[in-house]
Amino acid sequence: MEFILSLIFGFILILVVCMPYIIFVGIFIIIIWTIITKKIASKILKILIIMVVLLYGTIIIGSFKTEKPNDLYTEIKKMNDDQSLIGLSSEEVINLLGEPESEYNSEEDGKKYVYSAGNILKESYWGYSYSHEYYKFYIFFDENDKVKDTSIKMIPEIP
Repeated sequence: MEFILSLIFGFILILVVCMPYIIFVGIFIIIIWTIITKKIASKILKILIIMVVLLYGTIIIGSFKTEKPNDLYTEIKKMNDDQSLIGLSSEEVINLLGEPESEYNSEEDGKKYVYSAGNILKESYWGYSYSHEYYKFYIFFDENDKVKDTSIKMIPEIP
């Protein structure tokens, strides 16, 4: 049963990764069918169908994005996901990550350190870079000055 599930998961993963190519092949087949079919006699209608298919295909394929996280984001995300900082003291955190960008103390939330968590470059399928997402890494301490929680949050784009 596990083998079948992993096989299905692998097939879905390959399908998702290859989706732009599958769409391209589908568009190509529709265009070829439009050109060679005798069911559509008008050349103008054939040209219009081809133009509409190409327009929609360009929009669909152009909407696919790739995300490329930088090394800092990958490292911080791993720390956050495996909760490896939980239980460390503030001195140990500073020894590991360096001085925080900012430090906050409040009666409600306790002590909190803020670090840069890197960024993710988002590119369209065509390679045109159109956005960065920047992240901050928050480390929350308990009343004994031990890490009780961490989180990563996206911040507004830096100009």
